[in-house]
Amino acid sequence: MGQTDLASNSLTSHPDVFADIINTIIYKGRTVLEAENLKPFYVNSTITKSGRLRGLYRDNCMEDLRGGIRYVIWGLENQYVPDRTTPFKVMGYNFTAYDRQIEAFTAYNKKHGINPYVTHLLPEQKVKPVITLVLYYGKEEIPSSICAMMDIPEDISIKKYIQDYKLNLIQLRKLSKRQANLFRSDFQYIAKFLSEGYNKKELSKELKTSSQILTHTKDTLHTLASITGDQRYLTAQESYKEGLAVCEVAETLFQMGVEESKKELEQQKAALAQAQSTIAEKNSEIERLRAEIERLKQTQ
Repeated sequence: MGQTDLASNSLTSHPDVFADIINTIIYKGRTVLEAENLKPFYVNSTITKSGRLRGLYRDNCMEDLRGGIRYVIWGLENQYVPDRTTPFKVMGYNFTAYDRQIEAFTAYNKKHGINPYVTHLLPEQKVKPVITLVLYYGKEEIPSSICAMMDIPEDISIKKYIQDYKLNLIQLRKLSKRQANLFRSDFQYIAKFLSEGYNKKELSKELKTSSQILTHTKDTLHTLASITGDQRYLTAQESYKEGLAVCEVAETLFQMGVEESKKELEQQKAALAQAQSTIAEKNSEIERLRAEIERLKQTQ
């Protein structure tokens, strides 16, 4: 896992951010999923492949508990590169979440002496749906289903039996301005930086005037550094604790930019002075040679 994934995984692991992303994408900005109803659902596991152990790790997975009863299991995967195996990975992640639920029912039946024989589960023991959203930060296209990765024969009899598995792919760079504005948590600044609906000048102006408090300053700035490549965000976060206004961060970045510009200007001035000194020395040498030539002419 790269530093970019670690940064965004940490940010989206916070219940308020997790809920905000689900509410924005699934419920179009309506507050339906409450952060306090979320509980981590651990599905990381080790599977056997050809006699060798292989890890299966999700970015973030939480169950929505309403009145103490599981409603839906949500997964968020942060994807920065166009990994063409993503549809298969997500299919595996979701299977593991379903398998965990089946294991829980099986353990319950064994503990209470219930033996459903070949059916394994009782008729009323039903699993809850698992829904995974893939947050894609990249620019290149990424396959949106397993069929997009298949070499399918031109045989109609076979085609109708091939089952597809589609990704819930959220391409953050293709978000409109209206969609980016639906986010309410710190993730809104990630969405706005990536959204094609925002231009850099417009966003810069908004940041400088925003009084909204960053709840997760460090994780937000680390994620911004990852997606922009601007290491000033990392330097800025070292000076701050959690709970600062966005405009304060923007002002710090602006001042850092000013200082960098001053240093660059000083370096340019020093380089220019060095060049002028070198030219002056060369001009002096030329004049000396000219004088020497004239002296030699006069002695002939």
